[in-house]
Amino acid sequence: MSRDTLLVSTEQLQRHLSDPGATDGELVLVEITDGGNDGGGREGRIPGAVRLDWTGDLQDPVRRDVIGPEAFAALLGRHGITEDHTVVFYSGNNNWWAAAGYWQFRLYGHRELRILDGGRARWEAVGGALTREAPERAAADYPVPVVDESIRARREDMLDHIGRRTLLDVRSLEEYLGQSNTPPGVPEDVGVRCGHALSAEHIPWHTAIDADGTFRDDAELRAAYGGLSTDTPTVVYCRVGWRSAHSWFVLHELLGLPDVRNYDGAWREFGSLIGAPIVNGPQPWGPDPIPSVVAQRAATASEVTARA
Repeated sequence: MSRDTLLVSTEQLQRHLSDPGATDGELVLVEITDGGNDGGGREGRIPGAVRLDWTGDLQDPVRRDVIGPEAFAALLGRHGITEDHTVVFYSGNNNWWAAAGYWQFRLYGHRELRILDGGRARWEAVGGALTREAPERAAADYPVPVVDESIRARREDMLDHIGRRTLLDVRSLEEYLGQSNTPPGVPEDVGVRCGHALSAEHIPWHTAIDADGTFRDDAELRAAYGGLSTDTPTVVYCRVGWRSAHSWFVLHELLGLPDVRNYDGAWREFGSLIGAPIVNGPQPWGPDPIPSVVAQRAATASEVTARA
């Protein structure tokens, strides 16, 4: 896919909103927040934007998991979103949450999805309008979708990739080295081990963005991620699933790597597993799997499966 079918610039969105002939039509803006947090921006939303909360709307209130297909269809229907709408996501935190929303909508098969390049911060930096008014949208029918599991990794996939396929840790360097289990400035997760999955490589998520929060151009991205094999299955992970969704978008959507999965169970799950192979410090191994790593992966997979 080309950038034209994946990204919307702030200038394009401003022209769309200022066009007196433009209506919602086929385009719906969706702001993703977390617990009401918009990422530190000014109060309000981009005019016409539907606001969905990652925790309150897109996560199951009982299980630690995404909402099911029926709940997803009901949620979109309540907000007047149909399967034919082009959905443009934006959020704070350099589009962490926007990328997570994009990934979840793609998981449920929604076809036309975009991200506002630069997110909320870029919109505010160029003087984009904000409003306190929520849009009034008529309810719509959204069919119950079929889940596309090809873009989602489970803990079994994490274990299977150790020493054999590509594991990509996109957290901060402090988290990868085992100095903390949360990003800088965030309280530690009690009961979660520090470190990274055995054999995981490290390319932090923010490698993909420029200073203004927009995505780097294709040539820069290819250079930054050039060490990853394009024909090897890849699982990306972070602490919660937001940053890894951002990196999944870069690798799978912008760069077109065919087999990239986001592990949304994330470090909160893997770092709590009994028997999970977790190490601290920099990666000491080369690009080829070593027999001891493969053997440990197989033993650990059997142990974790037996305990599950």
